[in-house]
Amino acid sequence: MAEATEKTTPVKLLYDVWAAGDGRVPRGTVLDLPVKAAKTLIRQGKAERADPLPGDAE
Repeated sequence: MAEATEKTTPVKLLYDVWAAGDGRVPRGTVLDLPVKAAKTLIRQGKAERADPLPGDAE
């Protein structure tokens, strides 16, 4: 999905989405997406951040 040099972030899908070439990705799936794509899905209300809060990653 993302190039090795591109920064990614995990998001949890709130709706089914269609990924280019991959078909349908069901809601509830946690994906590591490029930051730009993650921000777009979050802004559209289709995903939420899935990264741990500070102190939760222990």
